[in-house]
Amino acid sequence: MTPGKIIVPIVFLALTGQGAEAACSFVKGHGLTTMQFDFPPTISVPRDAPNGTVLFETPTKTLQGVNSSYTCPSGYSYGIKNSLGTTTPGNNIFPIGNTGIAWQWIRVELNGRAARGYPNIDSGPSGTWGWNGTQHALRLIKIADTQGELLKIPSGIFGYYYYDSITPMAMSVTSSTSIVAQSCDTPDVSVDMGKHKLSSFPEYGSQSAPVSFNIRVNNCPKGINKITYTLAPTPNSPAWNASLGIVNLNGTSTAKGLGLQILGDNQQPLELNKSYVFGESPAAGGNFSIPLTARYFRVLPTGNNGVLDPGLNAGTANADVWFIMNYL
Repeated sequence: MTPGKIIVPIVFLALTGQGAEAACSFVKGHGLTTMQFDFPPTISVPRDAPNGTVLFETPTKTLQGVNSSYTCPSGYSYGIKNSLGTTTPGNNIFPIGNTGIAWQWIRVELNGRAARGYPNIDSGPSGTWGWNGTQHALRLIKIADTQGELLKIPSGIFGYYYYDSITPMAMSVTSSTSIVAQSCDTPDVSVDMGKHKLSSFPEYGSQSAPVSFNIRVNNCPKGINKITYTLAPTPNSPAWNASLGIVNLNGTSTAKGLGLQILGDNQQPLELNKSYVFGESPAAGGNFSIPLTARYFRVLPTGNNGVLDPGLNAGTANADVWFIMNYL
């Protein structure tokens, strides 16, 4: 028997270690610094403020003597991580839960730029960096319809500034604050139109003497930039001619052939469903008054018999109009 041969292959492997990328690290003896900001107990928000409205911004805080310096290689990622809600990479708006309010980390020394979410769309340059002389502020903005009349914004950490594996800076608020939807009080108004004879309305378009009245706008909080108002017909008094500000009498009326016309204090008709700007500045708050006038308007076409036209009847003549206010 011929001895068999067993051939054992020997494979020589050359293993090369792939060096891990260097990460950001603190300078020796340095670590996280938490900036503390104060909020007022209550922040009033105009009820109809558009999305993107700045609700509050803290005074600028300039950092000095901060031991949070760090060293990073080139190509590292950085940005803000939101502690109160979602973080969208590269986005500078950080929602506070589902309140409809968001916060921003403002870098005042960088032309007021808002810091972006981690990881930012840019990568940072290599080097050793610190925070002394940097300026920061915390801003609240409206991003959606607020949930309810009263919102609570919590105290504590709002977010961290991340540099890959380290967090050298945090932004914190010392106490909670309430977000209040601000508006003015507008009590209902009843206008006594007086008594009028049918002979005052001999033909189509005849009008009674105008009666002046005021819409009271009371207890307005400070900070409202503008008030607009709209007059709108109601289901009980639908519009007869919206462009002339005329509504039909309501169903409780026994008079026939008349409508009610609303005018400004300049005796010009106020178009229904159109927004008008209140002339006074409401920023200081307080009580205001919007002067208006009203008059009856014959809406029945003129017939051959003048005031005895069929359909023109005496009786009670009541009408309803909605007064809608917007605060900006």
